[in-house]
Amino acid sequence: MNNSHNNLLKPPKQQLVNLLELYKTGKYLDAEKLALSITQEFPQHHFTLKLLTAALRQNGKINEALIICQKTVKLFPQDAEVHSNLGVLLRDLGRLGESCSAFFQAINLNPNFNNAYTNLSIVIKDVRFNSSNINLYTPLIKMLSNGNFVRPNDVANSIVSLLKHDPLIKNLLLEKNFPTSIKGINSTIGNLHKLKLLHLLMRLCPLPDLQFERYFKALRSFLLTNLDDIEESPELIYFLSTLSIHCFTNEYIYIEKSKETELVKKLENEIFQTLEKSEQPKTKKILCLASYRSLHKYNWCQKLDTLNNLQEVKSRLIEEPYTEKAIVKEIPKLKEVSDDVSQKVRAQYEENPYPRWVKTGIPTTTKSISDICFEANLNLHSKSIKNIIAPEILIAGCGTGQHSIVAASHFSNCQITAVDLSLASISYAKRKTTELGITNLKYLQADILNLDQLQKKFDIIESVGVLHHMDDPMLGWEILTKLLRPGGLMKIGLYSEIGRQHILKIRNEIKSMKIGTSKIEIKNFRQYIAESNKEDHKQLTKSSEFYSLSMLRDLIFHVQEHRFTLLQIKKCLDKLGLKFCGFTNKKQMLSFREFHRKDKDICDLALWHQYENNNPKSFSGMYQFWCQKK
Repeated sequence: MNNSHNNLLKPPKQQLVNLLELYKTGKYLDAEKLALSITQEFPQHHFTLKLLTAALRQNGKINEALIICQKTVKLFPQDAEVHSNLGVLLRDLGRLGESCSAFFQAINLNPNFNNAYTNLSIVIKDVRFNSSNINLYTPLIKMLSNGNFVRPNDVANSIVSLLKHDPLIKNLLLEKNFPTSIKGINSTIGNLHKLKLLHLLMRLCPLPDLQFERYFKALRSFLLTNLDDIEESPELIYFLSTLSIHCFTNEYIYIEKSKETELVKKLENEIFQTLEKSEQPKTKKILCLASYRSLHKYNWCQKLDTLNNLQEVKSRLIEEPYTEKAIVKEIPKLKEVSDDVSQKVRAQYEENPYPRWVKTGIPTTTKSISDICFEANLNLHSKSIKNIIAPEILIAGCGTGQHSIVAASHFSNCQITAVDLSLASISYAKRKTTELGITNLKYLQADILNLDQLQKKFDIIESVGVLHHMDDPMLGWEILTKLLRPGGLMKIGLYSEIGRQHILKIRNEIKSMKIGTSKIEIKNFRQYIAESNKEDHKQLTKSSEFYSLSMLRDLIFHVQEHRFTLLQIKKCLDKLGLKFCGFTNKKQMLSFREFHRKDKDICDLALWHQYENNNPKSFSGMYQFWCQKK
């Protein structure tokens, strides 16, 4: 009787094999029909319900998929994957808070569920919290610390909004509560010691918040001024370790008073004199200095045996920069950079490699070109690209490696050539590539203007945030197009004329004030912006790029910048023989559908121009889109 009953609850194996095959081969309508047929007879079959949910979603039936998924959650509440699937559907519907809750539940059920971390990172970056919830700290810590599922910069605003409601932090950020006594500082550092999430975030990326910045500047100044009188406790060392790593990561963007500069010089001399006597400086003094200056730039930095017990500090502040200096000598060069503008751009990035990063969101599985085109909903003009099994890819302008590393981990069986003007940027990228164990990626110093000397064609070329910094962007784009095989795909990122008006005003302001690009000039102007009530200035402070020296310099102090309208881009594409295939941002695509009728051509750039004129902040970062060579 029991065997007979079990057989009734489980569909025939062949039916399930057929269902999975239909889904894997992209025959989602047929998969939906078969899954519905199976559930008529076996309404509580776990596998079938999950496949039905997935097929309905692929067929655009999000609300129907949600109903099935909610039913599955009730039937199988301990299945982390089902909760994660629910989170994806709620995200599709714009119900971001509920979506986050579903992913948190999935992570609580299975702390090793990588896909849930990746999906949570996508959703949470658009969520802002309005109350305290310490129950979220553990899954967020796991998301940030387990693997490379998330780019910390992307989620920092969200996590900061949560932390600012924490009872231990809320009152600290009020200026009247800034530290004024040693007893007070010890109490503050003791409270901060309890906030592992804050410490972790500070060690991974700049905190994009002026209140936190003002507080940590005041804290740093008080510690420097009263260093001899403050007890060297484990809590103090932990905090100073975090602060020194944080300041190194934001490239010492905090402005300092003249009194601090004098005290830092005295501290430098004291540490040097101590080492000259073959003695070791106190840990608190080394870390306090490291919160103001880069340790690796001191000739005596490798004599700091005291840091052997603080491996993360030693690695990040000394060993990694030394490794990059050694890598620079190994980087192959295509040809000397001779173009005047290219030389200026290179000089900027040699001084400020962009951006400095610790972790990035790396795809957990590689995918075929066909799958990637489907997920991006690209309107291909030739299907031949889908047949490429082992694509050759060029990343033109790889910076410090985030772009190239993600691409190398995204496309299956790919080989990537990544080029950049800056040796400092490439050495950073190469160090991170080795650290992550990525082997299908090679680096080359080169100017886009010289890439014809590669004498090689590529299936895919990506150049995001690069062409608009060239003297003649169209010339650079032409060279890249010649390197692309017929039917090949190209991903381009360009600044928007409409979306970047607030930046243009500030760039003009910098020009009229005759402000240069030295670190002190950038930091002084930044302080002026931070204290301003002008709308353009306040908008700038909301950007995460305001909180790192290299990112801020790239944003408003770049030596060369061009901006485009979508109508200009349309003319460029036509001239180059490229066909627009779609933007990379799905939210923008949905918003476009709402603005225009659903039957309007999603690839009509004239319609997109109308949309942007009515939504001028849509492309405030830049246009990012795919196009295909005829």
